Amino acid sequence: MKLPNNRTIYFAIAFLATISLAYAFYAEFYQHIEPCPLCIAQRVIIGVIALLAFIYVIHNPQNFVNKIYSLVLVALSAFGIKTAAHHQWLMNLPPEQQPLSCGMPLDVLFKKVPLNSFLHTVLQGDAECGKVTWMIFGITPPIAVITLCSTIIFLCLIILFRKKPAPLPDL
Repeated sequence: MKLPNNRTIYFAIAFLATISLAYAFYAEFYQHIEPCPLCIAQRVIIGVIALLAFIYVIHNPQNFVNKIYSLVLVALSAFGIKTAAHHQWLMNLPPEQQPLSCGMPLDVLFKKVPLNSFLHTVLQGDAECGKVTWMIFGITPPIAVITLCSTIIFLCLIILFRKKPAPLPDL
C-alpha cells in the first residue's frame, strides 16, 4: 500500500483542523452556544495546528526539517489532548465536586492578571466548563478534540517513521 506524500498529509491535517474550527464558530455564532474558557483554549490549539500545517504545505520541507515539523504538530496535539481530557474530566465530575465560581469574564481577567496566571486560570476551567451544553455527533466537544488530535498524531507518526525511498540505481 502506497502512503500519501508528506504534503498531502499536512494538507489533510490543515483541512481537518480548519473544518473543526469552522464548526466551532458555526455553533457559537449561529447556534448561539457560548464557549467556555477551556473550549476557547482548545480552539486556539487547533487553530495553531491548522496554521502550522498550512505553512508546512506551502514550505513542503524535506528530510530532517520534515521530522521537526511533525514533532511540533505531535507536541501541540498532545497538549490539545491534555486540555480536552481535563475539560472532559470536569464535565464528568459530580455536581457537588465541580468548581463553584464562574470567575471573571475572559477579557476582564486578561486585563487584570499577568499572562502566566491568565493562562493557568483559563486552562484550569471553571463552573461553565463542567456543563455539557451541546454535543457533536453524540459526543462531547472535548472528546471530539481528543479524537481530532489523536488523528493528527497518527498522521504525523506516518511522516516521522516513513522510510526514505531507496536511491535510484546508476545507469
